[in-house]
Amino acid sequence: HALRAKITKQSKSHYRASLYTPVQGPRDVSKHPCGITALRSTIALLTTAAAFMKRAPPATPSKVAKRRAATTPAPKKTHTPAWAAAGLAHVAKADGGRLKAVIDEHGPPAYLEEQVAEDSACGALCRIVVGQQLAGAAAASIWRRTLGELCPRGFDRAQLLSRAEGDDGFDEATRSSCGLSRAKARAIVAVCQAFAAGDLSDALLRDAPVEELRERLCAIKGVGPWSCDMYLIFDLKRPDVLPLGDLGVRNGAQRFFGVSGHGKNGTLDAKKDRATLEALFAPYAPYRSLASYYMWRVADTKAFNQKQ
Repeated sequence: HALRAKITKQSKSHYRASLYTPVQGPRDVSKHPCGITALRSTIALLTTAAAFMKRAPPATPSKVAKRRAATTPAPKKTHTPAWAAAGLAHVAKADGGRLKAVIDEHGPPAYLEEQVAEDSACGALCRIVVGQQLAGAAAASIWRRTLGELCPRGFDRAQLLSRAEGDDGFDEATRSSCGLSRAKARAIVAVCQAFAAGDLSDALLRDAPVEELRERLCAIKGVGPWSCDMYLIFDLKRPDVLPLGDLGVRNGAQRFFGVSGHGKNGTLDAKKDRATLEALFAPYAPYRSLASYYMWRVADTKAFNQKQ
């Protein structure tokens, strides 16, 4: 654009000079102010302009394209396990399609698409231990406080162990700042120590059969069957886990299947009613993790409860 403007300006000036410059006697091009020199200059400029205009414009993205590229989110990575679609189809049809209405109402479990929050099994297990016997929001709050106090830049096993001391896991001020009981403080330190010693590893927990994994985890004081089940379902995303130790699953099963048990006020007891619960969930194998998930939804959904 700058070159075109320059050419136009010079051409106009030469043209005006040719119009208004008086000519004395016969026209002699060689002596005219806009004579041969000016003519050659004009021809050269016009030739350059013609070549420039024939040239293809540079392949640069427009401002709109740049804005679009900046605001368009990158494709979201999916972490859904390969068995999810087949599992949902099976659970929806099993037992005469009993769970289908619940599945249609709540949709696929959100946790199947989620990436594990921690970079290691050690961090995931510590988070689960911290959340024992707590509601979801409370568990998340305590875990944030624990990380803020012990690992401000994110979970770090070595950093956590460097703060450990005594039989109580951490000193009283640290435990108070984290919101941890003595038992939970001791348990997360024990988990980190097991990983540091090589008794547990990411690869072992990822690849080990369920029974071996349960045996190794439950050998750590403070890590029981409930913690194992939560780790298997939500972090390893194993398809066939039945967490009978979870109160929400038992409450949901009682309401959904319309049964009573040997617990207080007729509630289902994890030990005394184990056989009954296993029989109720048998049709949903080998995807009992999904059936358990929908029991949580049944227990949490008032509208569903009112229909029963």
